[in-house]
Amino acid sequence: MNTEAYKRTTELINKYISFIEKTKTENIHKNISIENFFYLKSVLSNINNIMTLLATLAMAKKLAKVFGFSKEQEEQILSDIETKKANSNGYDIQIDIPTKILVEVKCNIPVNEEKLGQAQVNAILEDARKLRMESFRRRKIKIDTGDYIKIIGIVNTKPESFDKILHQITHEVKCKDTTNPERQERLKVKKHIRTINSLSDLTNIKDLSCVYIVDISIEELEEELQYIKDYKGIIC
Repeated sequence: MNTEAYKRTTELINKYISFIEKTKTENIHKNISIENFFYLKSVLSNINNIMTLLATLAMAKKLAKVFGFSKEQEEQILSDIETKKANSNGYDIQIDIPTKILVEVKCNIPVNEEKLGQAQVNAILEDARKLRMESFRRRKIKIDTGDYIKIIGIVNTKPESFDKILHQITHEVKCKDTTNPERQERLKVKKHIRTINSLSDLTNIKDLSCVYIVDISIEELEEELQYIKDYKGIIC
């Protein structure tokens, strides 16, 4: 394994493991302290970063496989992901060679285990607008996304409810005159969002104006986590 390619992942996971080890004691009351509350707060703030990073790495490997990238190309993509700071400008995955691909990854837990909350849906629609260079967040992005395959990878935490989630994202709704401008723009992008039956369908994409939804399974995240756990960089 390329050490640098997984440096950020192992650092995040090791911080979580350190907290678990620190709280292993028979004296539960001893763990209830302001110091541990602050430590737990810092660990929990990283959980979403860990999950998103694992999902991003899994998505990159899926793309490398379906597009037939070489091992060297795959390792470069993984290294680029790991060196990118959380919440930085740009896209979760940007591949320029040999195929132009942009990906934003979402790791959301459905509300009541069935549907996404409105804020979660809004964030996905904003990502679609960002991929199409329509969002206000595009201002710090220097590339023209017009000739890239544009993907939103969504972690499929509830397979039995995933169709409902896709419907939430893609179902077009008429805008009322009173609808605020930001919501109007988010609703407009829905007509450009597409679902696909298989990841291999991406190799035949002709319409680069659309944004394609790809699911990332829990099993794929588990495989990625196990792969990293088996590496000596994890201190468990």
